[in-house]
Amino acid sequence: MGRPWVRCGAGLLGLILVVGPVLAGPVGAEGVSAVNAWVTVGTTAPGIGCGVPVSVEVREAGYTVGGADITVALAIGGEVVSLDRAVTDSDGLAYLGIDTSGAYDGANGWLDVLINGTYAGGMSITPVSGNGCDGAESLTSLEATVSLAAVSSAAESFDAGAEISGGGSFIGVPTYVQQRNLSCEYAALAIATGAFGNSISEYAFDEVVGWSANPHWGYRGDINGWWGNTSDYGVYPSALASALAQFGFSGEVFYGAGDATALQTRLDWGMPTLVWLGMWGDTSYYESTGDGVSYNLTPGMHVMVAYGYDAAGVYLSDPASGSYRYYDWGTFLWMWNVLDGMSLAVAPA
Repeated sequence: MGRPWVRCGAGLLGLILVVGPVLAGPVGAEGVSAVNAWVTVGTTAPGIGCGVPVSVEVREAGYTVGGADITVALAIGGEVVSLDRAVTDSDGLAYLGIDTSGAYDGANGWLDVLINGTYAGGMSITPVSGNGCDGAESLTSLEATVSLAAVSSAAESFDAGAEISGGGSFIGVPTYVQQRNLSCEYAALAIATGAFGNSISEYAFDEVVGWSANPHWGYRGDINGWWGNTSDYGVYPSALASALAQFGFSGEVFYGAGDATALQTRLDWGMPTLVWLGMWGDTSYYESTGDGVSYNLTPGMHVMVAYGYDAAGVYLSDPASGSYRYYDWGTFLWMWNVLDGMSLAVAPA
Protein backbone atom coordinates (compact mmCIF):
# COMPACT_ATOMS: atom_id res chain seq x y z
CA MET A 1 0.00 0.00 0.00
CA GLY A 2 1.23 3.50 -0.73
CA ARG A 3 2.01 5.92 2.05
CA PRO A 4 -0.51 8.79 2.48
CA TRP A 5 0.88 12.16 1.43
CA VAL A 6 -0.50 14.05 4.41
CA ARG A 7 1.41 16.51 6.53
CA CYS A 8 1.07 19.02 9.34
CA GLY A 9 1.62 22.23 7.46
CA ALA A 10 -0.52 20.97 4.61
CA GLY A 11 -4.25 21.22 4.42
CA LEU A 12 -7.21 21.65 2.13
CA LEU A 13 -8.88 24.30 4.25
CA GLY A 14 -6.25 26.86 3.39
CA LEU A 15 -2.54 27.62 3.42
CA ILE A 16 0.22 28.52 3.67
CA LEU A 17 3.82 29.53 3.75
CA VAL A 18 4.62 32.39 1.43
CA VAL A 19 8.28 33.21 1.37
CA GLY A 20 9.73 36.22 -0.31
CA PRO A 21 10.67 37.92 -2.30
CA VAL A 22 8.34 35.75 -4.35
CA LEU A 23 8.71 36.89 -7.91
CA ALA A 24 11.49 37.16 -10.42
CA GLY A 25 9.44 39.96 -11.97
CA PRO A 26 6.89 42.60 -10.92
CA VAL A 27 4.14 41.92 -8.40
CA GLY A 28 0.57 42.94 -9.22
CA ALA A 29 -1.32 45.76 -7.54
CA GLU A 30 -1.72 45.34 -3.79
CA GLY A 31 0.08 42.02 -3.98
CA VAL A 32 -2.73 40.29 -5.88
CA SER A 33 -1.86 38.92 -9.30
CA ALA A 34 -3.19 36.67 -12.01
CA VAL A 35 -0.97 33.62 -12.27
CA ASN A 36 -0.80 30.70 -14.66
CA ALA A 37 -0.14 27.18 -13.47
CA TRP A 38 0.66 24.00 -15.37
CA VAL A 39 -0.16 20.78 -13.52
CA THR A 40 1.31 17.46 -14.63
CA VAL A 41 0.25 14.14 -13.09
CA GLY A 42 1.88 10.78 -13.71
CA THR A 43 -1.46 9.25 -14.72
CA THR A 44 -5.14 10.11 -14.38
CA ALA A 45 -6.10 6.42 -14.11
CA PRO A 46 -3.80 5.02 -11.41
CA GLY A 47 -4.23 1.71 -9.64
CA ILE A 48 -5.37 1.48 -6.04
CA GLY A 49 -2.62 2.07 -3.48
CA CYS A 50 -0.39 4.03 -5.84
CA GLY A 51 1.78 7.04 -5.19
CA VAL A 52 1.27 9.31 -8.19
CA PRO A 53 3.75 12.14 -8.87
CA VAL A 54 2.36 15.62 -9.45
CA SER A 55 4.31 18.69 -10.54
CA VAL A 56 3.06 22.28 -10.64
CA GLU A 57 4.72 25.19 -12.43
CA VAL A 58 3.62 28.72 -11.56
CA ARG A 59 4.28 31.90 -13.54
CA GLU A 60 3.09 35.50 -13.32
CA ALA A 61 3.30 37.71 -16.43
CA GLY A 62 5.81 35.23 -17.84
CA TYR A 63 8.05 35.34 -14.78
CA THR A 64 8.64 32.28 -12.63
CA VAL A 65 7.09 32.44 -9.18
CA GLY A 66 9.38 31.00 -6.52
CA GLY A 67 8.19 30.53 -2.95
CA ALA A 68 4.54 30.00 -3.86
CA ASP A 69 2.92 27.44 -1.62
CA ILE A 70 1.12 24.65 -3.47
CA THR A 71 -1.36 22.14 -2.11
CA VAL A 72 -2.80 19.24 -4.10
CA ALA A 73 -5.65 17.20 -2.64
CA LEU A 74 -7.31 14.09 -4.05
CA ALA A 75 -11.03 13.98 -3.20
CA ILE A 76 -13.12 10.83 -3.61
CA GLY A 77 -16.86 11.17 -3.14
CA GLY A 78 -16.38 14.61 -1.65
CA GLU A 79 -13.87 13.39 0.97
CA VAL A 80 -10.17 14.20 0.82
CA VAL A 81 -8.20 10.94 0.86
CA SER A 82 -4.73 12.27 0.08
CA LEU A 83 -3.01 15.62 0.28
CA ASP A 84 0.46 17.05 -0.22
CA ARG A 85 2.10 20.45 0.01
CA ALA A 86 5.31 21.94 -1.39
CA VAL A 87 6.83 25.31 -2.15
CA THR A 88 7.88 26.28 -5.68
CA ASP A 89 11.59 26.60 -6.30
CA SER A 90 13.39 29.39 -8.17
CA ASP A 91 12.21 27.87 -11.47
CA GLY A 92 8.60 28.14 -10.32
CA LEU A 93 8.29 24.35 -9.90
CA ALA A 94 6.87 22.32 -7.02
CA TYR A 95 7.07 18.54 -6.87
CA LEU A 96 4.33 16.72 -4.98
CA GLY A 97 2.41 13.45 -4.93
CA ILE A 98 -0.97 11.90 -4.17
CA ASP A 99 -1.76 8.48 -2.76
CA THR A 100 -4.72 6.40 -3.98
CA SER A 101 -4.84 4.02 -1.02
CA GLY A 102 -8.12 5.57 0.08
CA ALA A 103 -9.74 5.27 -3.36
CA TYR A 104 -11.76 2.48 -4.93
CA ASP A 105 -12.19 1.04 -8.42
CA GLY A 106 -13.88 3.46 -10.81
CA ALA A 107 -14.19 6.26 -8.27
CA ASN A 108 -14.98 9.68 -9.70
CA GLY A 109 -12.05 11.47 -8.13
CA TRP A 110 -10.95 15.08 -8.42
CA LEU A 111 -7.53 16.64 -7.87
CA ASP A 112 -7.79 20.10 -6.26
CA VAL A 113 -4.91 22.53 -6.73
CA LEU A 114 -4.46 25.50 -4.39
CA ILE A 115 -1.90 28.28 -4.84
CA ASN A 116 -1.16 30.37 -1.75
CA GLY A 117 -4.45 29.25 -0.28
CA THR A 118 -6.56 30.08 -3.34
CA TYR A 119 -8.33 27.34 -5.27
CA ALA A 120 -6.94 27.41 -8.81
CA GLY A 121 -8.81 24.47 -10.35
CA GLY A 122 -8.09 20.82 -10.85
CA MET A 123 -8.52 17.72 -12.94
CA SER A 124 -10.38 14.42 -12.93
CA ILE A 125 -8.67 11.34 -11.46
CA THR A 126 -10.28 7.90 -11.94
CA PRO A 127 -8.54 5.11 -10.02
CA VAL A 128 -8.79 1.71 -11.71
CA SER A 129 -8.11 -1.55 -9.87
CA GLY A 130 -5.30 -3.46 -11.54
CA ASN A 131 -3.75 -0.44 -13.25
CA GLY A 132 -0.17 0.53 -12.60
CA CYS A 133 1.08 3.58 -10.78
CA ASP A 134 2.30 5.34 -13.88
CA GLY A 135 1.18 5.71 -17.44
CA ALA A 136 0.62 8.49 -19.93
CA GLU A 137 1.26 11.80 -18.21
CA SER A 138 -1.57 14.30 -18.25
CA LEU A 139 -1.10 18.08 -18.37
CA THR A 140 -3.66 20.75 -17.59
CA SER A 141 -3.30 24.52 -17.41
CA LEU A 142 -4.97 26.68 -14.76
CA GLU A 143 -5.40 30.39 -14.07
CA ALA A 144 -6.08 32.02 -10.72
CA THR A 145 -5.91 35.39 -9.01
CA VAL A 146 -3.89 34.90 -5.84
CA SER A 147 -2.15 36.95 -3.19
CA LEU A 148 1.56 37.31 -3.83
CA ALA A 149 2.08 39.81 -1.02
CA ALA A 150 4.56 37.50 0.59
CA VAL A 151 6.83 39.92 2.35
CA SER A 152 5.38 41.96 5.16
CA SER A 153 6.76 45.36 5.99
CA ALA A 154 8.72 43.68 8.79
CA ALA A 155 10.36 41.29 6.38
CA GLU A 156 11.08 44.01 3.86
CA SER A 157 12.64 46.36 6.40
CA PHE A 158 14.64 43.86 8.43
CA ASP A 159 18.34 44.56 7.98
CA ALA A 160 20.03 41.22 8.58
CA GLY A 161 23.48 42.70 8.27
CA ALA A 162 22.77 45.28 10.97
CA GLU A 163 21.01 42.98 13.43
CA ILE A 164 22.68 39.58 13.05
CA SER A 165 26.28 38.83 13.87
CA GLY A 166 28.55 37.71 11.08
CA GLY A 167 29.12 34.31 12.67
CA GLY A 168 26.70 31.49 13.20
CA SER A 169 25.98 28.25 15.03
CA PHE A 170 24.92 24.84 13.77
CA ILE A 171 23.65 21.76 15.59
CA GLY A 172 23.45 18.34 14.00
CA VAL A 173 19.79 17.32 13.93
CA PRO A 174 18.04 14.61 11.91
CA THR A 175 15.16 14.94 9.50
CA TYR A 176 11.94 13.13 10.30
CA VAL A 177 8.50 12.99 8.66
CA GLN A 178 5.59 13.25 11.05
CA GLN A 179 3.27 10.27 10.95
CA ARG A 180 -0.03 12.11 11.40
CA ASN A 181 -1.57 15.17 9.79
CA LEU A 182 -1.23 17.42 12.83
CA SER A 183 1.60 15.87 14.83
CA CYS A 184 4.24 18.43 13.85
CA GLU A 185 4.88 19.46 17.48
CA TYR A 186 5.51 15.87 18.61
CA ALA A 187 7.51 15.13 15.46
CA ALA A 188 9.59 18.25 16.10
CA LEU A 189 10.35 16.89 19.58
CA ALA A 190 11.50 13.63 17.97
CA ILE A 191 13.86 15.69 15.81
CA ALA A 192 15.16 17.84 18.67
CA THR A 193 15.76 14.92 21.04
CA GLY A 194 17.35 13.00 18.18
CA ALA A 195 20.11 15.61 18.13
CA PHE A 196 21.30 14.06 21.40
CA GLY A 197 21.17 10.46 20.16
CA ASN A 198 17.93 9.49 21.88
CA SER A 199 15.00 10.42 19.67
CA ILE A 200 11.69 10.13 21.53
CA SER A 201 8.83 8.70 19.47
CA GLU A 202 6.17 11.23 18.52
CA TYR A 203 3.54 8.78 19.80
CA ALA A 204 5.07 8.79 23.28
CA PHE A 205 3.82 12.32 23.88
CA ASP A 206 0.13 11.66 23.22
CA GLU A 207 -0.93 10.53 26.67
CA VAL A 208 1.77 12.47 28.53
CA VAL A 209 0.73 15.84 27.12
CA GLY A 210 -3.01 15.14 27.11
CA TRP A 211 -5.74 17.27 25.54
CA SER A 212 -7.28 20.65 26.16
CA ALA A 213 -9.20 23.32 24.26
CA ASN A 214 -6.46 25.68 25.46
CA PRO A 215 -3.27 24.67 23.59
CA HIS A 216 -1.15 26.04 26.43
CA TRP A 217 -2.55 23.23 28.62
CA GLY A 218 -2.72 20.28 26.20
CA TYR A 219 -3.28 19.21 22.62
CA ARG A 220 -6.26 20.96 21.01
CA GLY A 221 -8.45 18.91 18.67
CA ASP A 222 -7.92 15.80 16.57
CA ILE A 223 -4.29 15.07 15.71
CA ASN A 224 -5.49 13.38 12.51
CA GLY A 225 -7.54 16.38 11.39
CA TRP A 226 -6.75 18.70 8.49
CA TRP A 227 -4.14 21.39 8.89
CA GLY A 228 -5.01 25.07 8.74
CA ASN A 229 -8.10 25.24 10.93
CA THR A 230 -8.20 25.87 14.68
CA SER A 231 -10.70 23.23 15.84
CA ASP A 232 -8.11 20.54 15.08
CA TYR A 233 -4.98 22.47 15.88
CA GLY A 234 -2.02 21.49 18.01
CA VAL A 235 -0.23 22.38 21.23
CA TYR A 236 1.98 25.15 22.60
CA PRO A 237 5.42 24.83 24.28
CA SER A 238 4.37 25.12 27.93
CA ALA A 239 2.54 21.78 27.73
CA LEU A 240 5.51 20.16 25.99
CA ALA A 241 8.18 21.36 28.41
CA SER A 242 6.73 19.42 31.33
CA ALA A 243 6.29 16.34 29.14
CA LEU A 244 9.96 16.39 28.12
CA ALA A 245 11.02 15.99 31.76
CA GLN A 246 9.48 12.51 31.80
CA PHE A 247 11.88 11.41 29.04
CA GLY A 248 15.12 12.75 30.50
CA PHE A 249 15.10 16.12 28.71
CA SER A 250 14.50 19.69 29.71
CA GLY A 251 12.57 22.26 27.74
CA GLU A 252 12.99 26.02 28.05
CA VAL A 253 10.00 28.05 26.88
CA PHE A 254 10.78 31.54 25.62
CA TYR A 255 9.21 34.19 23.41
CA GLY A 256 11.58 35.96 21.03
CA ALA A 257 9.00 38.63 20.13
CA GLY A 258 10.91 39.82 17.09
CA ASP A 259 14.37 39.73 18.67
CA ALA A 260 16.55 37.15 16.94
CA THR A 261 19.07 37.27 19.79
CA ALA A 262 16.97 34.98 22.00
CA LEU A 263 16.98 32.24 19.38
CA GLN A 264 20.63 32.74 18.46
CA THR A 265 21.67 32.37 22.08
CA ARG A 266 19.96 28.99 22.47
CA LEU A 267 21.50 27.74 19.26
CA ASP A 268 24.90 28.98 20.43
CA TRP A 269 24.35 26.87 23.55
CA GLY A 270 23.71 23.78 21.41
CA MET A 271 19.96 23.64 22.06
CA PRO A 272 17.82 22.70 19.03
CA THR A 273 14.75 24.90 19.28
CA LEU A 274 11.13 24.32 18.26
CA VAL A 275 9.66 27.46 16.69
CA TRP A 276 5.96 28.17 16.21
CA LEU A 277 5.39 29.85 12.84
CA GLY A 278 2.38 31.63 11.35
CA MET A 279 2.67 30.29 7.82
CA TRP A 280 -0.15 32.52 6.50
CA GLY A 281 0.95 35.64 8.30
CA ASP A 282 -1.01 37.17 11.16
CA THR A 283 -4.38 35.40 11.10
CA SER A 284 -4.59 35.19 14.89
CA TYR A 285 -7.65 35.62 17.08
CA TYR A 286 -8.51 34.93 20.72
CA GLU A 287 -10.78 32.48 22.52
CA SER A 288 -11.37 32.01 26.24
CA THR A 289 -11.85 29.08 28.57
CA GLY A 290 -15.00 28.81 30.64
CA ASP A 291 -13.31 30.58 33.54
CA GLY A 292 -12.17 33.48 31.38
CA VAL A 293 -8.56 32.52 30.55
CA SER A 294 -7.75 33.96 27.11
CA TYR A 295 -5.52 32.26 24.56
CA ASN A 296 -4.39 32.92 21.00
CA LEU A 297 -5.22 30.70 18.02
CA THR A 298 -3.56 31.13 14.62
CA PRO A 299 -4.91 29.44 11.48
CA GLY A 300 -1.98 28.15 9.45
CA MET A 301 0.28 27.53 12.47
CA HIS A 302 3.18 25.10 11.98
CA VAL A 303 6.19 23.98 14.04
CA MET A 304 9.74 23.33 12.84
CA VAL A 305 13.08 22.84 14.58
CA ALA A 306 15.70 25.59 14.27
CA TYR A 307 19.16 24.04 14.31
CA GLY A 308 21.40 26.80 13.00
CA TYR A 309 21.78 30.33 11.77
CA ASP A 310 24.16 32.60 9.94
CA ALA A 311 24.21 36.29 9.08
CA ALA A 312 21.60 35.82 6.37
CA GLY A 313 19.04 33.48 7.86
CA VAL A 314 17.86 30.44 9.82
CA TYR A 315 18.24 26.70 9.19
CA LEU A 316 15.35 24.42 10.14
CA SER A 317 14.32 20.77 10.06
CA ASP A 318 10.71 20.58 8.85
CA PRO A 319 8.66 17.55 9.97
CA ALA A 320 6.00 18.30 7.36
CA SER A 321 8.31 17.32 4.51
CA GLY A 322 11.10 15.49 6.35
CA SER A 323 13.61 17.93 4.89
CA TYR A 324 15.89 20.80 5.82
CA ARG A 325 14.75 24.35 5.10
CA TYR A 326 16.40 27.75 5.08
CA TYR A 327 14.71 31.14 5.47
CA ASP A 328 16.28 34.56 5.30
CA TRP A 329 15.90 36.51 8.55
CA GLY A 330 13.20 38.79 7.18
CA THR A 331 10.95 35.95 6.08
CA PHE A 332 11.57 33.95 9.22
CA LEU A 333 10.78 36.85 11.53
CA TRP A 334 7.62 37.61 9.58
CA MET A 335 6.34 34.11 10.39
CA TRP A 336 7.84 33.78 13.89
CA ASN A 337 6.54 37.12 15.13
CA VAL A 338 2.94 36.08 14.49
CA LEU A 339 2.98 34.03 17.72
CA ASP A 340 5.36 36.44 19.48
CA GLY A 341 8.41 34.28 18.78
CA MET A 342 6.95 31.29 20.64
CA SER A 343 9.77 28.73 21.10
CA LEU A 344 10.94 25.70 23.05
CA ALA A 345 14.68 25.04 23.41
CA VAL A 346 15.56 21.40 24.14
CA ALA A 347 18.51 19.93 26.06
CA PRO A 348 19.29 16.79 28.07
CA ALA A 349 18.09 17.09 31.68
